[in-house]
Amino acid sequence: MELPKLTRTLFRTLMVSGALSVAPQANALDIDALTLAADGWIVNTNYWTTNQNATLTTSEVANLVDPMSPPDLGVAYKQDYDMLPPDDGSAAMYYSTSFSGDPNDATISWDAGAMYYIACPSCYLLVKDGSAIPSQYVFDISGWDGQEAINLSNFWANTPGAISFVAIYNNAQPGGGGGGTITPIPEADTYAMMLAGLGLVGFAARRRLS
Repeated sequence: MELPKLTRTLFRTLMVSGALSVAPQANALDIDALTLAADGWIVNTNYWTTNQNATLTTSEVANLVDPMSPPDLGVAYKQDYDMLPPDDGSAAMYYSTSFSGDPNDATISWDAGAMYYIACPSCYLLVKDGSAIPSQYVFDISGWDGQEAINLSNFWANTPGAISFVAIYNNAQPGGGGGGTITPIPEADTYAMMLAGLGLVGFAARRRLS
């Protein structure tokens, strides 16, 4: 006798859910400095700028995005244009950045197959020049899933400025240390065990119905 329709539907749903959870999302996060307003970015709402030449500290980023109640942030990833590999961040070994142009463009990529990724929802991206106006941008990227590529384009284009530094800040790791929170990738075995358990439930249901 066949499994009840509800059991078959649940089985298929869990299989699809598991597959989606294991596979990284394919859509990149694109930020074009020339079309911020047209793309829905609102200054002092979901992105901020400053003319401070020195790189913003973690606490300065927190105060910029919420001066009334600054979040407790940590450095998840930081990459200087002139320094390879990444020089700081709890997720430094799981990401890489490629620069192009002067550079006016950059792509931050999660290393597929890495065991950890940057945990959001509270994530902020810093893009720095240091001498141009504005000197630094800070974007609220709290909708980012930590695995999509972040494509930056046209920053300080047609000016003497260029990208010198990118960084991602998120909720600070418990216990201090200055790092951001990272999340382990669920192991495929977890989904295999879940599906095996569901199979046993279905088998028991068949036995009862027969």
